[in-house]
Amino acid sequence: MKGGGSMSGRNTPTTPIVETVGEAPMNATRRAQCYKIMSSFKRRQPTNCKYFLKPVNDPMIVKDYKEKITNPVDLGMITSKLDKNQYETVADFVLDLRRICSNCLQYNTTINDSFRPVANECLTTMEQLCKFFIGKNESPKIVYPRLLYCWEECLKVIDALLKITNPDDGYQTAHFFLQPVSFFCGGQWPHGYLDKVQKPIDFGTIVQNLITGVYDSSEDFAADCRLVTENCRSFYEGTEDGPVFLEKVNRLQQTMDKQLAQLSSYEKSDKGAKAREKARTKMMTIKKPDKEFLRDIMRDLRATTYTDKLAKITEKATLHFEKPVDTTMFTDYLKFVDTPMDLETIDGKIEQDSYLTPEDFEYDILTIFRNCEKYNTPKKNVHMVTLGKHTAKVFRKMFAQRLRPGERSGSVSKNAPVLPNATAGKKIAAAKKRPLSPTSAEEKQPSTKRVSIKGPSRSSIIAASTSPSAGKAAPKPKTGKKIAPKQSKITVTDPNAPIPMHVAIASIKESYPGRRSAKDLEGFEAECLKFLKMVLKHPWVSAERPKYIFHVPVHIIFPEIRDSYAAKIKNPMDLTTAEAKLLQGAYQRAEDFISDISLVFANAIEFNKDGHEIGEPMSCAYYEAATHLLKYVRWLSLEVLESCIVDCTDSPVVERGSAPEWKLTKRNAEMARKEMEETVFNELIDKTEPGDTRFSWQEQECDKLLKALMHMSDRKHMGFFIQMLFPANYSMYISKPIAWDLCNQKLRDRKYNSIGETVADLRLIFSNALKYNAKLKDTDNVSAAAYESAIHMSQKLEAAIDKMLLSVGDRIGRERIDLINRHRQQEAEERARENEMKLQWEREHPGSTMEVKTKLRITHRNSYRKRPTDFEFPFYDEEDDDEETHADTIRNAKALYEQQLKARAAMREMSLAVGISVFKRLEERAAAKIWAYQMAEKAHLERVRAEEEEATKTSKSEDDSGKPKGSLVSAALESVDRKQIKMAFERKPSKPKKRKMLTSL
Repeated sequence: MKGGGSMSGRNTPTTPIVETVGEAPMNATRRAQCYKIMSSFKRRQPTNCKYFLKPVNDPMIVKDYKEKITNPVDLGMITSKLDKNQYETVADFVLDLRRICSNCLQYNTTINDSFRPVANECLTTMEQLCKFFIGKNESPKIVYPRLLYCWEECLKVIDALLKITNPDDGYQTAHFFLQPVSFFCGGQWPHGYLDKVQKPIDFGTIVQNLITGVYDSSEDFAADCRLVTENCRSFYEGTEDGPVFLEKVNRLQQTMDKQLAQLSSYEKSDKGAKAREKARTKMMTIKKPDKEFLRDIMRDLRATTYTDKLAKITEKATLHFEKPVDTTMFTDYLKFVDTPMDLETIDGKIEQDSYLTPEDFEYDILTIFRNCEKYNTPKKNVHMVTLGKHTAKVFRKMFAQRLRPGERSGSVSKNAPVLPNATAGKKIAAAKKRPLSPTSAEEKQPSTKRVSIKGPSRSSIIAASTSPSAGKAAPKPKTGKKIAPKQSKITVTDPNAPIPMHVAIASIKESYPGRRSAKDLEGFEAECLKFLKMVLKHPWVSAERPKYIFHVPVHIIFPEIRDSYAAKIKNPMDLTTAEAKLLQGAYQRAEDFISDISLVFANAIEFNKDGHEIGEPMSCAYYEAATHLLKYVRWLSLEVLESCIVDCTDSPVVERGSAPEWKLTKRNAEMARKEMEETVFNELIDKTEPGDTRFSWQEQECDKLLKALMHMSDRKHMGFFIQMLFPANYSMYISKPIAWDLCNQKLRDRKYNSIGETVADLRLIFSNALKYNAKLKDTDNVSAAAYESAIHMSQKLEAAIDKMLLSVGDRIGRERIDLINRHRQQEAEERARENEMKLQWEREHPGSTMEVKTKLRITHRNSYRKRPTDFEFPFYDEEDDDEETHADTIRNAKALYEQQLKARAAMREMSLAVGISVFKRLEERAAAKIWAYQMAEKAHLERVRAEEEEATKTSKSEDDSGKPKGSLVSAALESVDRKQIKMAFERKPSKPKKRKMLTSL
C-alpha cells in the first residue's frame, strides 16, 4: 500500500485488499463523487482556489511557466474534462487534482514564497475530500495512489534547501538544482552527462513525484534527494566548472543531511506513529443537512424567474425541470444523458432522508441543469441551454450563501474537518436583507432597485424605483406581528427636489387621459410609434440606464435650472410627452410628430449653446450629444417613415448636419443617404494584425457585408461570383476582375483602409457581371442566368448596405463625441491640477506668481483588442461576471503598462536602427569622398606624365629636323638601335625517285 512508509511492529496496520491503482474505470457513480469533490473544494477554499480556477495567462510569466511546467492543469480544465467524460479512471482525476498543487510548488521556488503555503493547504483539503468521497466508498479497494503520510515533513526538507543562499552573492544556492540540467542548457543534455549520470533527477521532479504519489516510502524520497548531489559530483568532478558547483553541493549536502536525519527520527518517534495511524484511519466528518434547510432551498429555487432578453418574456426558471423527461416523446434522451434527474425526484429523496451530505444534494440539483445542457446543445436549443445555465448559476450562489461563512472562508481543520450544519446556514440566510433569488410576495417584501442615471458629468442622479408589485395592496401577514405597509408612490415634500425619472414618466402619462394601446394604432401613427421605439433604444437614450436624459421635462430632473430654462425655451418638449400625445391621437400628420421629436434635441442645443461656448463640461456634453442625436433622428425618420415620404420639390432641402426641422420628402431622403455614405465610407478602419481571428468593429461590419451575400438561399446566385474563374475574353471587356473570394482574402489580410473600399469592391463584382453579360444575355443561357443573378445580388448588397449605414454612422458619431468628452475631461482635470499647484505656490511664496506653461496635447484613437491567452479551456462550473472587479482593473492597468513597455522597446529599436543607418550613410559618404580625392590625384599625375612625354617627343623631333632625309631604307640602316638580321639558307637532300616497273601482260 502506497503511503505506508516504514512502520514498527506494534503499529503495523491490517493489510487491506489491494486493487491495482489505475484499473478502476470511471463510471457514473465515481464521476458523481468527483463532481462532489470539486464543488466542496471550491466552497471550502474560496480564497485559495481562485488562484487555480483558470490557466496561467499572465504575459509576464507565461513563457517561463510553459518551459518549466510540462503538464499545466487548473480547476476549469478538470471540470471541463469531467463534463466531456475524458477521464478513463479515478486515478487520472486525482492525478490532475494533485498536479495543480505540484505545479504551484514546482514553479514558485523563491525564498519564503507566499504561494507555497496556499498549495499545501489546498492539497490537504483535496486529500481529505478524496478520501471521504472516493476512498470511503471504494474501501477496502485502492483506486488511486495514496500520498506519504509524512508528505508535509518531506516538503519541509525541500523548503529548508530553498532558503540556503550563497555567501558571496546572496543568490539561492539550490537554483541550478530545481529544474533538470537540460532546462539550463537550452533543452539539450550536456555532452557526456547521460554517460556519467544514470538517473537524472532534480528537486522539482522530486516535489512532483512526492505530490503525485510516486514514492512508496520516505526512504525513496530521501534516496532521490541524495541522488541530486551525487549526480552533480559525478559529472562536475575534474571539470573546469567543478569547484563552483561542488561548493554549492557541499553546502546543500550539509543542510540536507540534517533535515533527512530529522525526517528519519520523526518516522521512528511516537509522533510519527500517531500520524501514520491517523493517515490510515482518520477521516473527515460532514454533518447531514436538515430537511427543512433543503426544503427552503427548493422553495426559493422554484421562485426563481428568467427573462428572455430577445423575446422580453418572463417565465418560471424551473418550470421545465419539475418532472422527469418523457422518453416516449424524446426517444433519444437516454443517448445523451446517463443519469436523469428532476425536482420531483429530489423532493422524494429529501422526504426519504437520502441526502447524507450537502454535496449529494448539490450534485443532484446541478445534474438537472447539466443534463439540460448535454441534450439541448447538440439540438441547438439555445433557449433551454441559457435557461439551464441561468438557473444553475442562481442555485450555486444561493447554496454557497446559505451555508455557514466559516466553512466558505476558512480551510478545513486538520484534526476533524466538519461541514457546518445546514440549519445554521438557513438562519444566516434568513437574516440577509436581499436574497440571491426572487421569492413570492407572500413570503418576502418587495425589494427596491436603485437606478443611477449618469450624465456626462461625474455626478449622478439617484432614483429609487419600486417593483411591479408595489402598487398592489400588501398581503396580510400570517403572524400576529404588525408590518408597516410600503408606500406605492414616492412623496416629494420639497418642490425643488429632483423627482425620480420613473415617477415623472408615470405622472406625465397620467396627465394625458384617453391614451390608446400601442396595438390599436394604425397607419402613420403605428409607423411613428415604431420610429419612437427605435429612438428609445439608442444607447444614449435607453430608458434603463440613459447617458443623457430627454425622457421628461428638464425642470423635473434638474429643478435648479427651472427659471433659466423657462426664460430661454418657449416650447419645451420631451420624449414621454410626445409618446403620450401620439397615443392620445393629437397628431394629424407624421411630420407633426417628427417636429416634436426634433424639438426635444433642438431645445437642448439652444439651451446649452452659451455654456458650450465658454467650455462648461455639462453644457458641452449635452450640446454635442443633442447635435448628434438630432442628425441621427433625421436619418432614422427618413428611413423608417418611408411610407410617409412624398415627392415635393418646393420644400427646403437639408443637405447635412443637425437641422432643427425637416420635411419628409424624397430629396431630403436622398441627401440623408448621401450624408450617411460620406460619413461611413470615408471612415478609416482600425486595422488589427493580419492573421488575427479578432476583428475591430469596422472590420466586423465589412465582414457582415461579405457574409450577407453568402446566405444559403442565395448560393445559386452567388455561384457565379465566388471564385476568380472567368471566360478567356473576360479581360478584354473588364479592366479589374474581382470575386467574393478576393474581397474576403483582402479583408483577412487587412488590405482595406476604409469601409468605402470594401463596398466599392463588392459593388464592382456585380457591375462587372452586368457589363460583361449584357450583350449575350438574349442568346446565351449562362450569360442570362449570370445577368439575372447579378441584378438579384446587387439588390441584396444594397439592402445590406442600407442596414449598415444607419448603425455605423451613428456609432462613428458617438465615438467621436465620446472622444471629445474624454479629452475635455482630461483638460479640465489638468487645469484643476495646475490651479491647485498655482495656489500652493502662492501660499508657499507670497507675493510671487507661478508661470503656467501651455501644453500641446496630441491624441489619437487606438483600437482595443483582447489579447489572446494561453491554455484556454471552456468549462462549465465557473462563469465570468459582467461587473469589473478590482482585480480586473489592476490586470487591465498591468496589461496597459506592459503594452507601453513593448512600445518603448520597439521605439528604442527603431531609433537604434535609424541611428545605425544614418551613421552608416555618413561613413559611406566619407569613404566616397576619400575615393574621389584619390581618383582625382591619380588623374592629375597621369595628366602630368602625359604632358612630360609629349614635351620629350617634341624636343626630339626638333633635333632630328637638321639631318638630311634619304630614303626610308637608308634611314633605317643608319639607325643605331636597329637589330642585325641574319639570313641562313639550308638545302634538304633529295631522295632518289623510284622507277616504275612495267610488267608485261
